[in-house]
Amino acid sequence: MSTYDYILLDWDGNLAKTLDIWLESCRQPFEKRGLKLTDRQIGASFGGLKTHLEQWGIYDVDEFIDEMDRASIAMMPSAELYPDALEVLEELYKRGKKLALVTTSFHDTVKSVFDRYGLDELFDAVVTHHDTENHKPHIEPLDHALRLLGGTKDRAVMIGDSDKDLGAAQNYKIDSILFYPSEHKKFYDLDELKKHRPTHIVDDFRKILDTV
Repeated sequence: MSTYDYILLDWDGNLAKTLDIWLESCRQPFEKRGLKLTDRQIGASFGGLKTHLEQWGIYDVDEFIDEMDRASIAMMPSAELYPDALEVLEELYKRGKKLALVTTSFHDTVKSVFDRYGLDELFDAVVTHHDTENHKPHIEPLDHALRLLGGTKDRAVMIGDSDKDLGAAQNYKIDSILFYPSEHKKFYDLDELKKHRPTHIVDDFRKILDTV
């Protein structure tokens, strides 16, 4: 089994339980426009929302996203971490692993939860939306994070929940761990995620400790 020294972690749906927040923030703008979509339909649009909105006949895209952002910003400070995520991060830190957060979310969106759990002490690097020109599945955020850690690709792994995380790892040619608890079934199709060839799949965050 590979041993990883440089651990890159996604935020939304991986460390922080924010997928339901994003789901709820989308639901009202959809209903306002007369669209009744399932949780799976909305969840499938994450990461490519603009394209999906146009496909669904919504052309006031900027206004929709502004409404969604306002709703999510109001709810985001109450977000919790996934069960055992904090304990796993603390254990990885104790083992001398170098941790980097790699997220497309804005820094201000992450900061309130980050501060509440004292995560600054555990992470050696944080890469958010404005830190790179390109975003996952592009390799730039991962490459930037690994450079900040002073790490090498052969000792690095990307942990995430989405095709963007797995795709970025695949493009960057590093190993990946898919976090897929049962509650993610309403957001992601496992067979579709497997197409990105995750090196490992875990349904419980604690199992990451057995993998890295």
